[in-house]
Amino acid sequence: MAPSPLQDRLARTLARNGWFSRRPAELQERLIRHAQIKTVEAGNWLYDTGDEAVGLYGVLSGSVTTHVVLENGESAPINISGPGAIFGYAAQVLGGRRVTTTVTREPSEIIFVPQHALAAIARDLPSLWLHFAELATEQLVFAARVIAERTLLSPRAQLASRLHVYALAWHGARGPVTLPVQQEELAELLGLSRKTVNRILKDFEAETLVETGYRSIKIVDPEGLHRIAMSMQE
Repeated sequence: MAPSPLQDRLARTLARNGWFSRRPAELQERLIRHAQIKTVEAGNWLYDTGDEAVGLYGVLSGSVTTHVVLENGESAPINISGPGAIFGYAAQVLGGRRVTTTVTREPSEIIFVPQHALAAIARDLPSLWLHFAELATEQLVFAARVIAERTLLSPRAQLASRLHVYALAWHGARGPVTLPVQQEELAELLGLSRKTVNRILKDFEAETLVETGYRSIKIVDPEGLHRIAMSMQE
């Protein structure tokens, strides 16, 4: 059976995701075939910390913020995920309960593959669980990288690194891309003051690396940001 227009769109969007693009073609096709798409308004919780894990999530359009809830009950944002992102399966590896809270930032089309569909896929493709273990590992490596960058990099290099990562994730290529990300969000994600983020972005604008707009940041030169992120002297 030929794929539907929605399935074609799913395939094109998920092709941006490094983990998905490296999976066997049969697994990609099965995940797309079983994917459900739901339009979710801004500010809706997809799941909360402690919830039972009931499937795999992704973003077809729009974006979500992932939060970690601290022991004192406060919530700290740790990442923003845009189109092509796949998330929400680390809980299966870590005991079956959600370890983060994920909320839509704007009206979004959310991809969901329910647990029963994943179990059905695994009956034919037992290696599915190994693929998901790799996905969970990638997500944990990203979290460790964020911690290391806060320790080793200057605020300028931290911001350059995060913008470069988001440019690749949103666009899936190396050209200019506009991110629907606000300065206040970047400050929270990086643990920096809004004043510091604003100052650095003005410097980046003067260097023709970015252009700031209303509730958005256009990445003009992703590779230039990457060079700053890679320099320990910045």
